[in-house]
Amino acid sequence: MGRLRHELHPILHQAHRRVHDARAGSDVVDHSLAPWPLIDAPTLSVSDTHALTRRRRVGPTWLTLRRVAKARILVTPTRHTWGESRVSANKNFFESPQAAAIYKHKLIKSYIPAWAGKVGSTSTGKRVVVYDAYSGPGRYEDNEPGSPELLVDTAAAMAALRSVRTVFSEKENAYCERLSAMLAEKEINPATYDVRVGPVEDHMDAVLAEAGDLPLFVFLDPFGLTIPFDRVVQVMKGRDKSGYSRVLQPKTELLMNFSYEAVRRISGVVRSDKDYRAREGQIESLNRALGDTWWQALARDEPEGWVQQVLEGYADRVAAAVGGGCGYITAAVADSLEAKPVYELILFTLHLDGFWEMARSMSMARKEWRQWLADRREQETGGQVEFRGLDFDDDELAWVEEIAANIESVLKATARFRIESELGTILGRTLGLARETHIRRALKALQKKGVIADVPKGDLQRAYIARA
Repeated sequence: MGRLRHELHPILHQAHRRVHDARAGSDVVDHSLAPWPLIDAPTLSVSDTHALTRRRRVGPTWLTLRRVAKARILVTPTRHTWGESRVSANKNFFESPQAAAIYKHKLIKSYIPAWAGKVGSTSTGKRVVVYDAYSGPGRYEDNEPGSPELLVDTAAAMAALRSVRTVFSEKENAYCERLSAMLAEKEINPATYDVRVGPVEDHMDAVLAEAGDLPLFVFLDPFGLTIPFDRVVQVMKGRDKSGYSRVLQPKTELLMNFSYEAVRRISGVVRSDKDYRAREGQIESLNRALGDTWWQALARDEPEGWVQQVLEGYADRVAAAVGGGCGYITAAVADSLEAKPVYELILFTLHLDGFWEMARSMSMARKEWRQWLADRREQETGGQVEFRGLDFDDDELAWVEEIAANIESVLKATARFRIESELGTILGRTLGLARETHIRRALKALQKKGVIADVPKGDLQRAYIARA
C-alpha cells in the first residue's frame, strides 16, 4: 500500500536480509525512530530490491495496490510551460473537495501536529515554520477547508504548546485576496502567517532564509509540475551548516504532490513524431523537474510499469542527491476504489520518526477516505449500505494476520528486535492501511499462539519483541 525507503544501517541490513530470505518480505524497508532522530550511517539502498520482490510476489500490483497508497512521486507541467493557463485549467478545482483531496487533507491534519510536536520540542522558543507553496484560495467554494485553513487551524490548536508560523504563496492574485480575506475572517493573528503573491520560485529562497535554524516543513501541491529537481534538493539541504553533524543541522521535511497525468502527457510528447513550437519546451520542463533526461528512454519504450519506474527513479535520485541518509515514504491517492491514482504524495525526510508518523497518518487518511467513499455511494444509491470487507484493503482481520506472519518471520531470523527497526518488514502489504493498533492486535495473537511471551504496554514504536 506504500513504499518506504532509506539507507539501512549495517547491523539492520544483516537482520533485514535474513528476514528477506526467510519470507518474501515487504513492500518497504525498515526504519527506526527517536525524538525525530536521524537516519545515520547510510550503507545500502534496498528500494529497488523490494520493488522487484513485490512485483514478482504480488503479481499485478498496479491493480492490487493502486487504491490507496503505493510508492511514487509526481510532477506536472511547470509554470515555464503551462503557468499562465493555471486558473482556466483549474477553474473548477476549488469548487469542492473530491475523494483524493479528502485523503490529502486528513493526512495533513494527522501528520503536521505530530511533526510540529516532535521537532518543536527542541527548537528555539518551540517555534516551527510551515510553507504551503501552492496555497490556492485556502477554502473551497462550498466552504470546505483547503490546506491553508487546515494549517492555520492546526497552528491555533497547538498555540499553547508550539509556535507555528505559516507562510503561503500563490501565483494568482485573486486567490491570494480570497486567502487573506478568509484568514482575516477567522481572526488569525497576522503575526503568525504571511501571504505572498507570485510563483513559488520567487519566494523559496526567502522562506529558507527566514526559517533560519528552525524546523521547516515544505508542502508542494501544484496544479502542474513543481519546482525543478535541483531546487527540491536545495530545499532539503540548503540550510545545512558546514562542519556540523547531521544531528545539529536544521530539520527540513518536504511533502510533494506528484501528478500522474502530467508525466504521461509530457512523456507522450517524447513519443510523438509531430514537431511544434512548444514541444522542446515541454520536454525540457520535465527534464528540469526530474533532474535530467534519464526518464526519456522509459517514456519512449513504455515498458510495463514505466510510469512507476519514473516516479521511483525520481524519488531515489532526490534522496541520493540530498544524502545524509535521506529517505522517503509515498502514498498514491485515487478518487474511487476503481479509479487509477490521481497523484502521489511523497514525504522526503532525514528523520526516522517521519516514517513512523507518516505511516500512521496514511492509515488514518485512508480510513477517512474510505468512509467518504462509502457515504457517497450510499447517497448515490438511495441509502443502500455498502458491504465491505471482501477485499484485502478493507479487511482489518487480514491486515492483522499479515502483520502477525511478518513478525513471526522476523523472529525466525533474530531472537529479539525493536519494532521501529523492522517497521517496513512488519507492515508489509499493509503499509498505508494498518497502524499501531493493528500491530498490537497481531502481537496479542502471537502471544496467544505462544510465539512471544509478552506484549509491550504503552507506545510500541520503540518497544522490543522477543521470542517466547
